[in-house]
Amino acid sequence: MKPFLTLVRKNLHDARWSLFLSATLLGFLGWLLVYVASRQETRIRQALTSGEGFNWVRRMGLDADPPSIEIMMAFWNHPFIILLVAMFALGRGANAVGAEIERGTLDMVMSRPVSRSAYLGAQVLASSLGILLIAAALAVGAYAATYYNVLKSPPSFRVLMEPALNLAALAFPMYGYTLWFSSMDIVRWRALTAGSALTLAGFIARVIALIPVFEESWWRPWAEHASLFSLYNPVDAVSGRGHVGQDVAILLGLGAGFIALAFLSFAYRDLPANA
Repeated sequence: MKPFLTLVRKNLHDARWSLFLSATLLGFLGWLLVYVASRQETRIRQALTSGEGFNWVRRMGLDADPPSIEIMMAFWNHPFIILLVAMFALGRGANAVGAEIERGTLDMVMSRPVSRSAYLGAQVLASSLGILLIAAALAVGAYAATYYNVLKSPPSFRVLMEPALNLAALAFPMYGYTLWFSSMDIVRWRALTAGSALTLAGFIARVIALIPVFEESWWRPWAEHASLFSLYNPVDAVSGRGHVGQDVAILLGLGAGFIALAFLSFAYRDLPANA
């Protein structure tokens, strides 16, 4: 057990700068979006009072006179938020095996009393903790900002953590399939390229599915359901209108499936002599 925990600490130490930078940026962004939500809430109330704002509010995906938390969550779909979490997940997945082989350090690690499954398990645990920490930083920043910005109904930290966990679950399959690619390769760039391409394809499919001109197309439901991003909707996560529990379970199940494939691939592959 001690070598396993040592590997977990090593992996967290290796990822400390990317983890710190991502968590800091998302914490700051969570703060900033509460400020924006506070200003937006004032504008919505003014528009609804004048009778001119209903259609504008509906275009944001909100009901008339929405709660503060729903206005905040309308901004949590911003691509920059998803990009930061995805970059960490893809990077950690690609580095898990390929980077160690490139540096020639995998042979030294495997020469210790550590099995292949323990090595990969330590990678998965450290990366999962990192993804959770980054997503939680968004909720922490937003919760801290509620004390310094005027909101009609400030949300609790528990409520903010629900969409944050949905965000972390979204990154889990990205990490899983990139780890799988890395477990079969000897360089990290190919795994990172494959994982990034698959993630970008899913994002493009989601965007195309939302374009009104394609609303009647026969392939639209297939494109929407094939994308991981259709399972992340922070507004539904806090409004009770969606199925966030089911969405999170599907995302975690997909991630676990890819990680299981990574364990199988890594257990039976031949490692280079200089690894």
